[in-house]
Amino acid sequence: MEVLKRVDKQDVLKGEVEELVKQIEQDDLKVVTFMEYTNPPEKVKPKLIKFEKVLPLLERIAESGKIQNGVAKIMFFSPSTCRNRGLTPTMMAGFQLIKPGIATKPHSHNMASIYLVFRGRGYSVIGKEKIEWKAGDVFVVPANEIHYHVNTGDDDCILFDVTDSGLLESLGILEFRE
Repeated sequence: MEVLKRVDKQDVLKGEVEELVKQIEQDDLKVVTFMEYTNPPEKVKPKLIKFEKVLPLLERIAESGKIQNGVAKIMFFSPSTCRNRGLTPTMMAGFQLIKPGIATKPHSHNMASIYLVFRGRGYSVIGKEKIEWKAGDVFVVPANEIHYHVNTGDDDCILFDVTDSGLLESLGILEFRE
């Protein structure tokens, strides 16, 4: 099977229909005159996130209490994903720090989340289920389930999560509820 090469014919075609396109376009409305020949978006590059650089940021946010006392949450995105604000066009990842004895506020969102317990122990209440976890465990929070996390240990708990929020944001349907 022959590999198809993408060729951008936008400029050629637009030159021929420029006046008609100007009559349609507005500030927030643009015309793609021949979409099947557009170039693919910029390639997302591999990334390495150094935890030893992330930890001081998590600690500072948790100690500040500006979001929630004893809780910090940071997410990562790549400028190459354009409007998606994810590490890839469909996924976002981040870290959450929870101080000992602290519970996050109950909330829900229409994105699904997969959590890796990076450090510590505790439990999460997801819907009506209580799931106990410790370092090394992985758990899933399905979309639209009310949930919260509790640190039952003596040390800071750190959760790493990956969500499908980039996909939902691209579709314009990402929602959070607290």
